[in-house]
Order: sequence, then C-alpha cells, then structure tokens
Amino acid sequence: MEVYVRNLGPLSEAAVKLSPITLFIGVNRSGKSILANAISAVTTAFAEAQREYARLYAEERLGRYAKPKSLAQLFNEKFQGEVFSIPVRRGEREAVISIKYGDASLVVTIDNVANFSVKGDMFEKAEKTTRDTLRVSARGDFDYTPYLYSWRTLGRCQRIYPEALRWITKTFDIVLMGDAVYEGGNAYRHVSSMVESLVDLGRRGGCQNLVLEEPEAHLHDDAVFELAKFIYGQASGGRGFLVTTHSDLLAAWVAALASHPDPGELGVELAGGRPEVRMYRFRLRAVGDAYVEEVDLSGGEVDMDELQLKVMEELSKALARIRDALRAA
Repeated sequence: MEVYVRNLGPLSEAAVKLSPITLFIGVNRSGKSILANAISAVTTAFAEAQREYARLYAEERLGRYAKPKSLAQLFNEKFQGEVFSIPVRRGEREAVISIKYGDASLVVTIDNVANFSVKGDMFEKAEKTTRDTLRVSARGDFDYTPYLYSWRTLGRCQRIYPEALRWITKTFDIVLMGDAVYEGGNAYRHVSSMVESLVDLGRRGGCQNLVLEEPEAHLHDDAVFELAKFIYGQASGGRGFLVTTHSDLLAAWVAALASHPDPGELGVELAGGRPEVRMYRFRLRAVGDAYVEEVDLSGGEVDMDELQLKVMEELSKALARIRDALRAA
C-alpha cells in the first residue's frame, strides 16, 4: 500500500510505502505519529465501512429490511469521528491523504475546520469484492473477504492477540487475571506506562495490521531486541506492523534481522517467509517543518540520526563534568 500526504501536520508532503514491517524513525514533532495515525484513521474507517456494507448486503440477501447505503456513504459516517485527529499544516487551507492499493485509489481531503471530502475508485472495487465473497448463513451470520485491511492503533483494536500475550508473559513476567495486572508476581494498581501498553497489546492487539507507537519506551536494551524479534517473527506469519519510534537501537535490530542470512540463529521463530522491511527517517528543518527520507537498508545497518547523536554527545559531556566534579570534591 502506497501513501502520499500533503500539508499534514509538519509535513508539506511525504510519500511512504507500507511493507509487513515499516518503521517511522525520528525525533519529537517530526510528524511520524501524525502520519501513522492518519493512515490508521483512514484505513480503519474504510474497514468498518466495509463491514457495515457487508452486513446490510447480507440482510438484503436474507430478505430482511435493510436500507441500502453505498460504501462511500458509510465511509463518510465512520470517518466523521476520526477527522478531528488529523491536523492540517499551519498556514494551509487543506490536507490531502492519498492511498493507492493495487490498481485502486482513495483520496481524502480535509480542510482546516474539519470538513472533508473523499473520492476514488476503491469504493467501487471494494463493493464488488464484498458482494462476490459474501457468505451468509440462514440465521444471519455473515463473512466476507475485505478488499483493504486496516492498519489499526491499539486503541482501534478489539480482539485478543494470543501470540502477544504469550510473548508478554515470557519476556516481562507479566500475567493478566481478570482486571488485575501482575508483574514479577506482584499485583499493581498503578502500573507503569510500559506495562500498561503491553497489557493493551495483549488484550486488544489482534488486528491483521497493527500500528505501534513508540513501543520501545521504558524497555531496557535486551527487551528492545526481544521486541524486534517478536515483530519480525509475527510479520513472517502475515501480520503487518507500522512502528513509530525514537529508538535507533530498535531500528538497528530490525535491520539486522532483515539482513541476517538465518534469523533463527538470533532466536527468531519464523511463521512463514522473510517479511519485507522498510524504514523512513523523519527529519526537522525547523519546528513545524519536517520531511521524510527512506532509509537504505542494503547494508544491514541504520545510521543514527544527527539530532540523537548530538543528544548522546551532550549527555556524555555532562557525565564527564559530573565525574570531574566528584573527583575534585
């Protein structure tokens, strides 16, 4: 799936292609989460509209009363609740989100007062796919093949993801019992943001394509490697991951797994073939003005961002000054 945006948050324009594993790497305010959320909002609204279209068509097939609606109408209804989370670039009148999937396209235009319009032949193609693949039982149960699978953030997921739950328990010694959370055998009422995010992943992360926002937060280096192995292994089984991250370490581990001749030697359990990996670096020209570059993974390495290197250099200098002061004392 190819995505092009214009005047979205700090991005005057950006083009990305989503693979089974896609990383958006960058500093704060560079637009990586804004772009990921926009992709999630549009595709989730489209997926929910597909399901509602299938339900109405199933009711019609069973001879029940159902007021027919086009997929475009249903998308407008679903997207109405998402549009306020998509910011237009300061000083511009409208933002554009364009999605190309196969030979179909979908273009959403949003103005700076949250009005939006949508066009594209993806609606017609998805309607045909839904009708052609719809299976309806006598009691009204229905199933169909979605034309476009959504990319959902954790907050937009609803089903249990057993693989994530097992990984969480094994790696972090976290156990869920009802509404209680146990970490290292101890019950927590006020859990850390790391535990809360991982529990959320375990309970609601069962989507075909999942958006993870800064999952490396509060993880030590070994855990970041475990996270990279988990993402790579799950993607080999057909899952999709769009990850926003500040962590060059996470990016480096994923790049290493992608280039390693045998990821199994590093402890990765492949559920299928080797997943394709893409990475994009989000950079700031100034606050409110960002751009995107695709990272070259041909060498199996990821260069650290200059701003992050500067932070590390300043931290190293500060630690040296502290050591000198302690010695002088």
